[in-house]
Amino acid sequence: MKNLSLVLLLAVWLFSSCDKEESDSSFKGAEQTLGNGKAYSWVKFSADDKPTSIGFTLTKGALDNLPHPGVALVLSIPSEAAGKIPFDHIMLDYLHSGHEPPGVYDVAHFDMHFYLQPLNERLAIPSYGEKATKFDNLPPADYIPSSYIRLPGGVPQMGVHWADPTSPELSGKGKFTETLIFGSYDGKLTFMEPMVTYDFLKSKPNLTKTMPLPKKFDKAGYYPMTYSIKQVGDNIEVSLDNLMLMQ
Repeated sequence: MKNLSLVLLLAVWLFSSCDKEESDSSFKGAEQTLGNGKAYSWVKFSADDKPTSIGFTLTKGALDNLPHPGVALVLSIPSEAAGKIPFDHIMLDYLHSGHEPPGVYDVAHFDMHFYLQPLNERLAIPSYGEKATKFDNLPPADYIPSSYIRLPGGVPQMGVHWADPTSPELSGKGKFTETLIFGSYDGKLTFMEPMVTYDFLKSKPNLTKTMPLPKKFDKAGYYPMTYSIKQVGDNIEVSLDNLMLMQ
């Protein structure tokens, strides 16, 4: 009986292990060189083929030997996720000296844009001076998180940026380490952007936060309830997680 019990326990363990392996799946995008490492996108699905998470990985060495003044990478979404998530591509920008406004975001950091907007449309966005009316055509209030405010002007090939005025760097309560930005152009929400300092990424982060979502979306799809920035072994993973279907 003792041996039979051991056999049964082993069978249960093997079954549960196999079931766990089959319970979800992950698909990886093409690798690109970054610093002394690599960057690549990925999407995870549940056993019933529903997307659960979208993100990217920075492998060991990716934060070393970064070029000055910076670098910009477009990470394509894995083909297995095409048509199953509202996100089109990820734009990963490293800026060695940061950007405006002075004294706020002018430190080495990464802009991590998860774009809802097709790549060709994004690349066609001109400077603010050329098409101010399209930048100033803001989404209706319910289509941007209610607590967010518009930042001045707009950026070519990006759009208008929206920020949380209660974040430490904007409220005078602290320095910028990580924040979450939203973007819009010509009346639509176009991206979600974790913006993270180089030093924060080097600090072995283990961050998970709730997403401040809009009340409505232009397009039904799977949108994140949380986002994470984590050290996983030698790698860093940045992801939009707990995707849920929003109509």
